[in-house]
Amino acid sequence: MILIDVKGHMVSTESADELHAAARKLGIKREWYHTPGVKETHSHYDLTTAGMRKWALSLGAKKVSQKDLMLRAWWAKGR
Repeated sequence: MILIDVKGHMVSTESADELHAAARKLGIKREWYHTPGVKETHSHYDLTTAGMRKWALSLGAKKVSQKDLMLRAWWAKGR
């Protein structure tokens, strides 16, 4: 399942592959994938406009709180 938080971070509950597939459907470039490092704490894509977020929701993404996103993402489950 794809999750989106109030800040527009998009993650998957299943895998990075599921997340990348959702990004492709939205026309988001793979180069825009954020991975943990100096500035990032988790792997995600940013949905930078309300239109992108609305489109993702129309494709089945679920809007959740930032806390819920951090608990349910695939990498939070140790996968």
